[in-house]
Amino acid sequence: FLFMIRLRRATDEQELAVYFDISQSTISRIIISWTRFVYSVFSSINLWPTKDKIQQALPFEMKKNYPDVRVIVDCTEFQIEQPINPQAQQDTWSTYKNTNTAKGLVGITPNGVVSYISPLYGAATSDKAILNMDGSQSLIELLEDGDCIMSDRDFSLDARYTHPTLIHPPFLDRQKQLSSQQVLQTRIIARYRIHIERCMEYWFYICTFLTMFDEPLVKIL
Repeated sequence: FLFMIRLRRATDEQELAVYFDISQSTISRIIISWTRFVYSVFSSINLWPTKDKIQQALPFEMKKNYPDVRVIVDCTEFQIEQPINPQAQQDTWSTYKNTNTAKGLVGITPNGVVSYISPLYGAATSDKAILNMDGSQSLIELLEDGDCIMSDRDFSLDARYTHPTLIHPPFLDRQKQLSSQQVLQTRIIARYRIHIERCMEYWFYICTFLTMFDEPLVKIL
């Protein structure tokens, strides 16, 4: 109940201590413990659907244009407190945002359901590097032969991967302008990718709000 009050109303710890007649340090420990418990439960949930389930729920237009897309990805970046460690300061410094940030890769299914959330990395890690990460928590390990990833132009796959295929808007290269077919392709991809941008707006707000109840992350970055 205490945790839900804090979550719902963002009530100050000192006020909660008075209300429940316990010390502020006890309030803090309870909130941190429950935050970690909720994280452990949520992080153990398998978000990744089977290929059959993806195909069953594939929107008609996607089925017509890009039937093999398994996931639509984008990176999200958010501000953090400045780490004490100099190396961590460097790793999390974002020139674009002019502050310290952490970033992660988010994936949704073609019909708009969150299917992948990566670990967090410092701002110095590129979108391409996060997509190409190895290991049990990497997106690449979840994909099968014939799968396609839809992304924006910031992403590319390392040559070492024989699968999956990456679908993104075409580049101009040496062309002065895109062909009519490339313009159409760009519009179609943008229409699909708008869903992950909307999804991340909700996801970012909720998850960022939850992290306020835990201990500062700067000690472990």
